Amino acid sequence: MPLTPQTIRIGVLVYPGCLRSSAVGPLDVFRITNTLMQYRPAVQRLHFQADWFSARDEEADIGGLRFATRPLHGARLDALILPGIDHRDTQELAGLIDRLLPEQQAIRNFAKSGRLLASSCSSTCLVAHAGLLDGHRATTSWWLGNYFRKQFPQVRLDAEELVVQDGQFISSGGVTSFLDLSLWLVGHFGGEALRQTAAKVLVVDGNRSSQAPYVAAAMMQDHGHAVVERARRWLNRQLGQPWTMAQLAEHCHTSTRTLLRRFQEATGMTPVRYAQQLSVERAKALLESTRLSLEEITQRCGYEDPATFSKVFKRWVQATPREYRLRFGLRH
Repeated sequence: MPLTPQTIRIGVLVYPGCLRSSAVGPLDVFRITNTLMQYRPAVQRLHFQADWFSARDEEADIGGLRFATRPLHGARLDALILPGIDHRDTQELAGLIDRLLPEQQAIRNFAKSGRLLASSCSSTCLVAHAGLLDGHRATTSWWLGNYFRKQFPQVRLDAEELVVQDGQFISSGGVTSFLDLSLWLVGHFGGEALRQTAAKVLVVDGNRSSQAPYVAAAMMQDHGHAVVERARRWLNRQLGQPWTMAQLAEHCHTSTRTLLRRFQEATGMTPVRYAQQLSVERAKALLESTRLSLEEITQRCGYEDPATFSKVFKRWVQATPREYRLRFGLRH
């Protein structure tokens, strides 16, 4: 008598304003994984049953795509995935979340089951807004890091991480990280070998674990205070020149103590560390758009020793300058 594979039930919550790609994409990942299962011994096989669910009564129509959803209430799932929220800026994001009251209540009820609740990109903000992430580690799209820290200070944000698990809560980074999140679930239920095989079939880097190489600090939302913006402009002009905290505070018309507090509130770092980030951002731009040597780039970013700057760069970007240029630099 043939063995019946264990069924893993995955739900994708479809809601007004969700990203269509991250609502559709996970089902494709699990469908492809089910095909790969045919190459495993029968005793090792699983079957991922992935479906769309809704916290509302009406059929979901998202940007012209109609989703045949099931009611989330009463559904018996092993994991629930929240697609990212489609938005232009943080003001629009906040407004959309405020209107997702049925979804907030639905995920609160689901979380009581202890089952895995997985959020992709900006939907981690929805989970945090529902009050479920206080005291927990999480990640979100890197460009929302400053906004997230201000809105949800009780959540321990690891904005550079691509996928973060803390108990039953799993979160992932930017828009296409729904692929990494789905693969994480494949690995959680089916093992690392299956996850890696599925990643290869999908042509996804199964070993990437950080958003750091993709961060563009100038695009980060909500630096949060005029003092910080004034300091940022001054620090950009001073790259390559010595400066002191007293000089920066004087330029910003504030005390050193207030300056430090404003920076911590808005960016989660000191002005010195922030200036280091600006240097790294300048180096990234030069590595992407020029063929300058590392020595020349190091000098333009305010450092004298290329080896020292390479270490600083790698701490921020999780890649060496050479690796970064190979990935993002000019093509011959």
